[in-house]
Amino acid sequence: MLTFKQKIAKNYINALGWKTKQNFLIIESDDWGAVRMPSSEVYNTLIKNNIAVDKFSFDKNDSLESEDDLIALFETLNKFKDIEGNPAVLTAYHVVANPDFEKIEENNKAEYHYETILETYARNKHTENVPKLIEQGMKDGLYIPQYHGREHIHVKRYMEAINSDSEKEQIAFKNRAIISTRSTNCLRPYKADYFKGFDYKDNKEHKDLEAIHRDGLKIFKEIFGMPSVTFMAQGSVWGNHILPMLKQEGVQLVSGQQTIPIPGGKYKTVNKNWGTKNKYNQIHWRRNCMFESARDQNFDWVGKCLAEIEIAFRWGKPAVISSHRENFIGSIFEENRERSLEKLEILLESVLKKWPDVRFISSAQLAEIMIKDVIN
Repeated sequence: MLTFKQKIAKNYINALGWKTKQNFLIIESDDWGAVRMPSSEVYNTLIKNNIAVDKFSFDKNDSLESEDDLIALFETLNKFKDIEGNPAVLTAYHVVANPDFEKIEENNKAEYHYETILETYARNKHTENVPKLIEQGMKDGLYIPQYHGREHIHVKRYMEAINSDSEKEQIAFKNRAIISTRSTNCLRPYKADYFKGFDYKDNKEHKDLEAIHRDGLKIFKEIFGMPSVTFMAQGSVWGNHILPMLKQEGVQLVSGQQTIPIPGGKYKTVNKNWGTKNKYNQIHWRRNCMFESARDQNFDWVGKCLAEIEIAFRWGKPAVISSHRENFIGSIFEENRERSLEKLEILLESVLKKWPDVRFISSAQLAEIMIKDVIN
């Protein structure tokens, strides 16, 4: 459940800005398509090499989504229908590429190379049919991709890390794992992690990032057959300089939660209210609920999330649930996926019981609704 302080904060966040009379529920899930922990064998290898991947849930549980992961997720979502007969839908914030480890290695780590997620999926038997499953999930209204980045790394910083003298970084690269500083327990050549692909320190990096993500958005259209109309940055770290490029590539809804890099390696947090419109006619929305069971399977995520949904609906806001991919992955630890999906079933069943008029929609559908209200 929520503490008194959390209740005050949630009520404040939801009281301001655009409102709707309908109870919309959106499940937003980051990191789909990204390589992280390749297998349980690699996980055990890293543990043996004193790399503490068991101490951080993303390193421990998160992996490229498998066919089993998607089948189990889709079966769970499809069990629950809203007042209009629509199934629960997951908005999958996707990356569309990953490091091409082989090519990087062939060039002695002197140049960065990437492969699309279609190439990544094709590498392994347990993921080779994932594109077909995604296509079917999209047709069935269960899985709607949106843009999260070209790859889930900051290219420049990743290359600096794998070229550093850190033995743990070399072991991770050799095993095709991308892991956090918490697990390597070492200082990389910069303060920030290399998972935030929109981070920057100067104007030169602005231009690099714009080129990378314009490329990423074009790949997104090619793979999924549609533009991404919403945008969620990795770790919510991004700068306003990319807004014109996002607009040109079709993005109309931009996260209202933003951490802006400023000179000196510092960051400034900016939170925009629901329905705020920027000078490019893009609208801001916010996540206001959380379901992250993989981080602590013993915590009452269902109770906490239901309390957050109730506050959102009370103030006329959609309930936008943040639930990362790691919750639904079972290739490293199958019980992680099983326990998370069990909790998700309880959550969705409870929502339908308490708010029988609820409507399950994707972030792209939310964009259509808000554009109609705010701009048109």
